[in-house]
Amino acid sequence: MGAIGLKRYFYVILPAALPSIITGMKLGWSFAWRSLMAGEMLFVSLGLGHLLMMGRELNDIRQIFAVMVTIVTIGVIIDKQLFSLLEKEIRVRWGLVPS
Repeated sequence: MGAIGLKRYFYVILPAALPSIITGMKLGWSFAWRSLMAGEMLFVSLGLGHLLMMGRELNDIRQIFAVMVTIVTIGVIIDKQLFSLLEKEIRVRWGLVPS
């Protein structure tokens, strides 16, 4: 492609790797979100994980279900509204899918 030095990285390698980087960020978000919920369940703090554990201890199925739906909804919204749109924009911009 004729690029040498830093131009090779900024104009060839980085744009080619960008879709994979976005996918990695998407996976990182999902692992971080699950880890956050697990951490809140293990240690006492005010959060969704703590609410889930309190519902379990009190045998309140409605609370458990509501917190689980909230956790899934937040995860799906972030995934679809942030990462999927960003990934689609990158793929269209670099010509990997038709616009």
